[in-house]
Amino acid sequence: MLIKILIKINKKILSFLLRHIKKLLKIILGKSLFYKFFYINVSVLSSKDFIKWWKEYKKFNKLDLDLQLMLDDLLTNQNFKNYSPYWNYLTQSHIKILNDSGVKNFKQTIERFHYSGEGAVGVKLLEPIWNDNILIQYDSAELLKKHDLCSEQESKQYNRANLILLNYLIKNKYHMYLEKLEEQQFGNPIIFNYQNKRYSFSLLSTILEISLIEKYIDLNQYNSILEIGAGSGRICDALMQINNNLNYTIVDIPPALFISWSNLSNSFKNKKIFKYRNFKNFNEIEKEFISCDIRFLSPEQLELIPNKFFDLSIAVDCLHELNKAQVDKYFYEFNRLSKFCYFKCQNIQWATFEKKEKYNINNYPVKSNWNKIIHEKCHIPNGYFHTLYKIN
Repeated sequence: MLIKILIKINKKILSFLLRHIKKLLKIILGKSLFYKFFYINVSVLSSKDFIKWWKEYKKFNKLDLDLQLMLDDLLTNQNFKNYSPYWNYLTQSHIKILNDSGVKNFKQTIERFHYSGEGAVGVKLLEPIWNDNILIQYDSAELLKKHDLCSEQESKQYNRANLILLNYLIKNKYHMYLEKLEEQQFGNPIIFNYQNKRYSFSLLSTILEISLIEKYIDLNQYNSILEIGAGSGRICDALMQINNNLNYTIVDIPPALFISWSNLSNSFKNKKIFKYRNFKNFNEIEKEFISCDIRFLSPEQLELIPNKFFDLSIAVDCLHELNKAQVDKYFYEFNRLSKFCYFKCQNIQWATFEKKEKYNINNYPVKSNWNKIIHEKCHIPNGYFHTLYKIN
């Protein structure tokens, strides 16, 4: 008993000392360096520094005019000063990649490291199934293919990851989706050919998400979908391939908004597209907006959409990269705009870039009027959970 009391006292003393050491370091280092030292584990870029960089960068680089318009609009919005510094850094990096390699190659550049395209040997996402027996019959030449913007070793790793995930889906009876879906050509994807169809790691990952949604929601009845942080638009792409009755709205920031627009408008030339433009009132665009199959908005424009305009809101692999103010705002909009909400995040947020409690499987700002349909850890991708709510 005495030992337990001494341990408890010592913990209190240690906690007291740490608090005061941190206060002293904050004075010595200054707030900026202090928070960077204690709380940040990824590269960040303040909104102020991003604006300064962008003004100089566009002077000396010839950029796509649509991308430049989106960025100029984003930076003039008063909310930009509160954006995630981690996403500011990613935005800067992705703009440079697009400028170097073009949007026509984004699936071998940006997507293979982001947008759920990151399938390589040793990647944590596939850890539970790396050693599964490969049961399917495939062309062994597919494992040796070299991809344009990957080294030979990288290419072999991506090919192997595609095979492992494809084998897992077939083993677990996702045949219906594999028969209906195929990777689109735009973006120069990293392809694994199987039974005369093209598959990518991104598409195979998407099957796991849309199958869960369709298990609980009839998308013939609830066919109006909002997705925030859509990346390349891969979920929209897959759902549009299997359901011609959907209308889909993507909310994102550039260059992701530019990439998803480029990707989907090239892959679905028969669909009516609402291209991003700067509007201040929903009445200005209402008729055209409603008539379109796929629409593109900035985060601030979401506020202009009428209540309960959508059936389902989706947020996949993005919320844990936003700051708390942005996450709170999106959950407010999900609650206001939709009847269901599906989101998928890391079990414990790995990227920290501000002083706050890490997001985890249980602390996202779900509203009291949301009824849980499913809330569970994923087997694949490893380290993630997904959850679906009905909003009353």
